Amino acid sequence: MRLFLGALLFIPLAGGAQDLSRWARQGSSLVFYDASGELSEEIGLGTWEDSSGSRVNVREILGGASRAGRFAWTLERVTTWTPDRTKFLESRRSLRLLGSNGKELWKNTDADIPEGGEPLAFSTDGESLIFSWRDARGWTASVRSYLGASLMEAGPFARLEMLALTQNGRYALIRWRVPDKSATHTFLDVARRLRVDIPSSELTLGLARITDEGKVYSGKRFVYDFGKAESEPKPSPAPKPAAGSPKP
Repeated sequence: MRLFLGALLFIPLAGGAQDLSRWARQGSSLVFYDASGELSEEIGLGTWEDSSGSRVNVREILGGASRAGRFAWTLERVTTWTPDRTKFLESRRSLRLLGSNGKELWKNTDADIPEGGEPLAFSTDGESLIFSWRDARGWTASVRSYLGASLMEAGPFARLEMLALTQNGRYALIRWRVPDKSATHTFLDVARRLRVDIPSSELTLGLARITDEGKVYSGKRFVYDFGKAESEPKPSPAPKPAAGSPKP
């Protein structure tokens, strides 16, 4: 009997409570469901404008969730203009990374929105991400862990057009340009801290993608393979983030 009762201690209880907490983007809102599956938070997304005396404030809130709903992000940007919109006065920004318990994990006040896409992209499991930030030197693309640890950065760039991360979080794609010049695609092997730049003019329609295996394609045309990087001179170790780089 003792052996039988002892074995029962290792049998999971049937019908145990299931954790249903998750983030989701629904319409113009970012929502969080708690462990019981009840809606516990809703963040409105969109653009609002208000005028106060000699200023016009434009408030934007963007947001999204990782594929499995474990993590989410919001970016709030407030830009201030003169009433006739002819002179930019100031900008305030705040990127927040939100965890599976609905709470903020970290934030960054230099994050901003690139010209052609959203400011943040997750890996499939959400444990890696890439986001864009800018300061007086220009734009930077930063790959981080969900806890905010810096894994690799590239920049500064004069203009940032888009960024993406492979599903496994190992490789990143960044499209950027210098004014009055053609764009460049930068590809990162985050695990080995390798970087390769390819002029967008060499790519079909100036477009490219990178696979979970580190292979770069433009349309159906094969362009580059990080798997062969050790035998090719083109990529080089990326520099470490400069001292004083923004921290989460």
